[in-house]
Amino acid sequence: MIPLATLEAHLKHLPEDMLDSVMEIHDIVERLCPEAVERLDRNGIVYYDANRGGPVKAGICQIIFNQDYLSLEFIHGAFLPDPAHLLHGSNLYKKQALLGAFTDVPWDEVTALITASAQFDPTSLTIKGADGKTPLEKFQEKQNS
Repeated sequence: MIPLATLEAHLKHLPEDMLDSVMEIHDIVERLCPEAVERLDRNGIVYYDANRGGPVKAGICQIIFNQDYLSLEFIHGAFLPDPAHLLHGSNLYKKQALLGAFTDVPWDEVTALITASAQFDPTSLTIKGADGKTPLEKFQEKQNS
């Protein structure tokens, strides 16, 4: 993980409320997956578990900075449990949760999504279940109906 001073310096352009949310997500990822790689770019931050692969195969989450909100994105979001229905998006598999003010963010649900994403193994999508279908086949059938 990137040292906090470096992270804060990189994010100094963000409003304080957004910075608080980014730092909270950083802390959640660090608690759940201390070996996670944190990669900065000008539009956001990507977290992934390099022990399992790169940012796609082993992606945990991504934070995208927008002018009025943060977008917390999950490359395999369509396969994550989301009982609070936070995830949205028109991409087939990648889904995102738009985060507003820090005090309005449902942090328990966000933590649950990050936890599920950190534990998700995309290779499990090709394992056939008792019904002879893979989770990916079931997902595709659901999308086509």
